[in-house]
Amino acid sequence: RRKRMKGFEVCWIPGTDHAGIATQWVVEKELAKEGLTRHDVKREKFLERVWKWKEQYGNRIINQLKKLGTSCDWDRERFTMDEGFSKA
Repeated sequence: RRKRMKGFEVCWIPGTDHAGIATQWVVEKELAKEGLTRHDVKREKFLERVWKWKEQYGNRIINQLKKLGTSCDWDRERFTMDEGFSKA
């Protein structure tokens, strides 16, 4: 940001991380409201719920950055759990 403000041409690649523990905690609270635990729904179903939550709520930061008019390279947006990053 500082370099951009000084007139340098800088590429800003937007991205978010998975906030794994925080996300898990929120999904586990939702399950508790249903009288369930993560152990009750098994790993695959739990992960499905985590990804569903991420899709529903996890893009808030990105949407806020877009509304602010940030000049990011939106075609190169990244998430820490993207395929290539997970393998690395």
